[in-house]
Amino acid sequence: MQIGFNSRFLSEMLNNLSANDVLIEMSLPNRAGILTPIDGTDEGEQVTMLVMPVMLNS
Repeated sequence: MQIGFNSRFLSEMLNNLSANDVLIEMSLPNRAGILTPIDGTDEGEQVTMLVMPVMLNS
């Protein structure tokens, strides 16, 4: 399975997090990826980011 994401969007999302570790969940090539910081959030803060996939030329 191959899933492509726009590197600018992914980089911008990661740069705006203060976490050292991030969980990236992916299911299917046509579904959004979910980014969740594992650490670096304030108490009670919950952050979830979605990044949409892009079409890949095979």
